[in-house]
Amino acid sequence: MQFEQKKGFDWFSLIVGILFVFTGIVSFCHPDKTLHFLAILVGIAFIFRGIYQLWFRKFIKATVNEGSGWIVFDAILDIILGIIVLVLPGFGALYLAILFAIWFIIDSFLQIKAAKFFRTFHRGYSTWLVILGVISIILGIILLFSPVLSALTIVWLVSVMLIVFGIMHIVQAF
Repeated sequence: MQFEQKKGFDWFSLIVGILFVFTGIVSFCHPDKTLHFLAILVGIAFIFRGIYQLWFRKFIKATVNEGSGWIVFDAILDIILGIIVLVLPGFGALYLAILFAIWFIIDSFLQIKAAKFFRTFHRGYSTWLVILGVISIILGIILLFSPVLSALTIVWLVSVMLIVFGIMHIVQAF
């Protein structure tokens, strides 16, 4: 015996969806402010990560009783970088743009490397992965040498993601 429960209208999902769509549209219209906000979020994340690493160092010291100077160095570096990004959000935006381009390049190399594993299953798919990986490396290099384009790409991706999540929540409301 199955019980079917009729779902009513979900106002919360509708409101959240509308807010996501609105935020995505505003992000598209104001890419400079969006990038500034993202830089502040990254700065805060770096500070929290540094604090977490300092706490984690104590855990390693207590459980393994091994030196962890590299963790302290990394934690202090993260905290300093987080403070710099918060104080100089322009630097944070540039840092974010360069980091995005480097991530894009590294991910593309990994995609090409992963293509060899797919060769055994489907040669055509493997070939497409290599072709798309090479194109992605070229795009990553362009983004690396054009931080403004990289920053705009980040803002566009975040804006599209917000709009898509918003539409998903609106559909879920019904």
